[in-house]
Parts: sequence; C-alpha cells; structure tokens
Amino acid sequence: MGGLVLLYHRVHPKYGVSPEVFREQMAFLSRRFRKFTIGDFRNLKNSILVTFDDGFYDFFAYAYPVLKEFSIPALLFVSPERVLNSSEVRSSSFYSDVSTSEAFKRSFLNGDNSAFLSWGELRLISSEGLVSVQSHALTHRAALGSGKPYSPPNDWRIFSLPEEVRGSVQPGTELTSILVADKGEAERELFLSKSTLEEKLGKEVNAIAWPWGIYDEELIGIARRVGYKFCFTTERGWNRGDFCRIKRLAVSEKKGMFWFKTRTLLYSL
Repeated sequence: MGGLVLLYHRVHPKYGVSPEVFREQMAFLSRRFRKFTIGDFRNLKNSILVTFDDGFYDFFAYAYPVLKEFSIPALLFVSPERVLNSSEVRSSSFYSDVSTSEAFKRSFLNGDNSAFLSWGELRLISSEGLVSVQSHALTHRAALGSGKPYSPPNDWRIFSLPEEVRGSVQPGTELTSILVADKGEAERELFLSKSTLEEKLGKEVNAIAWPWGIYDEELIGIARRVGYKFCFTTERGWNRGDFCRIKRLAVSEKKGMFWFKTRTLLYSL
C-alpha cells in the first residue's frame, strides 16, 4: 500500500480549517495528486485520500461542496450515537457555529447532537457516492485507563464519563476513548457502530478510525473479527501495506499552505 492519507476534523471559519484555505488545499491536491478511494489500497505512489473524523455539520456546510467542486473522494468517520436523530437535510451553517468542546458537552450531557450531521444528511452524502461514511466507534466516549492525558478546560472527554467520576479526574490523568481493557465492551462499540451505520445508510462499512487514535493489538483483532478491513490511526508516516495501522497526516487550522504543500509532497513519496 502507498499513498498519503489526510486527516481533517472541522472545516469552519472559526473552529477549524477555514473554508477558503480548505478550498486552496483541495485545488492543490487536485492538480498535484492522483485521487484514490477506500477500494484502491495498492501501491499508490503520488496518490491522496482525504478523511474526516467526528461528523460535524460543518462538513456538509463547508467541506462537502468543495470536495464536489474538485471531484475529490473522501471518507467520513462518524459515531452513530453522535448523529442527529433526524431525517432532515438542513441548509444553514448556523448549526455548526459551536466549538468542538461545547458540541460534545451538549451531546453527552443533554443529548443535543444538533452540531453533528443528521441521518438525513448522511443518507444524502452516502447516496451521492463521492464520500463513503465509515465508523468512528459507537460512542466516541472516554474511560479511565491507558490513553492520552486529560487536559482541561477544552478536553471534552470529561463529559463522557459518569457524573460521579468527573469531579475526581485530575489534569494529566490518562483517558482513553474505547474500552480496550474490556473485550466485551470494545466488541460492542465496534460491532454496533458498523451494524447501525449499515442499517441506516444501506452501504457496507468496512473501515474504522480509532477515536483519539488509541488502539492496541487486541482491539485490532476485535475489529477484524467483527468485519473491519481497514483501521485508520492518527500516526504520521508512510503507508506500506498494513491495512489496520493506516497512518494519516493531520491538517489543522494552524498550518499554512507552505506546510501543506511540503508535507503532502513528502508523505506521498
């Protein structure tokens, strides 16, 4: 396997890569790279795959029109329990005007998923064929254990913990977002995400992006057992044939076009 895989979270004027910069990036990719899809993982030197994690509504408002403009295929990784339970297809960027931390807080504490894509929007996106909707686990929740250190005030993982635990979690405490220590719970997270998306969208789901990039060998085994063929990490590097440790280059709002051009060219070699 070859080719560069890019990781985006949000495309938004305030809370992510700006729409103007994103369009400039996609224009560059369209000129410079061969585009490939999830079904094309072979020796793809000088090729590019664009991916998005979390499924915020701003994907539909800002990113999707640009992908269509340049005919760039993408993968969209979503957690079914963070999807707005509606068949509505909304047409206002208003729904995305909320910070990432606040959006997850509202979702976990109040069941308010309005900042995320709806089932209606995901069905439309999926039906048009350019973007493949795949798994980001069922809940994208956190658990105490081996993971990345908790860093308040904008680390939204705290809101996914039980209320009786939240107050005792200190900065620096390691949190993880899939319960890798509990095989049964981990299998439930991965299986129900896949089966729910397939039922709701009528398309095969065979890829997962590990929430927070946290995984281990046991979790890879579980993923393969429940039917995932491709597992995407948050690790940088060159992809050389390991379908369950696919590396991605994260693109943030702080990175300019010089960084984008040099890094994409470097990692596509």
